[in-house]
Amino acid sequence: MSALMIQGNETKVETYSNEEKNRYGFIIYLIKEGEIHTEIVSTIPNFPYKSNKEARSEGENLVNVVKEMDLGPEISGLQKKLGNENSKIVSGIIQEANKKD
Repeated sequence: MSALMIQGNETKVETYSNEEKNRYGFIIYLIKEGEIHTEIVSTIPNFPYKSNKEARSEGENLVNVVKEMDLGPEISGLQKKLGNENSKIVSGIIQEANKKD
């Protein structure tokens, strides 16, 4: 679901730090109507990167990789596993996440 949300929407990468350890991580937010709507992906509670620049770069790279992915087979597979009734729910979630306001 996170990949589907990233693909169909504007996102924002923010970084955070652990000043004691001088380490950094990233958060990818879903943007709706120009404002942060919800967190999609983060490295919390870890601080895997040595610099703020590295954390931001890795977060932005993840967004770019996901936007280039073909998720059609994953969507179909998920809908088959959930069955007809639940696949309607998944379709609705995907459509809502990807709706341009």
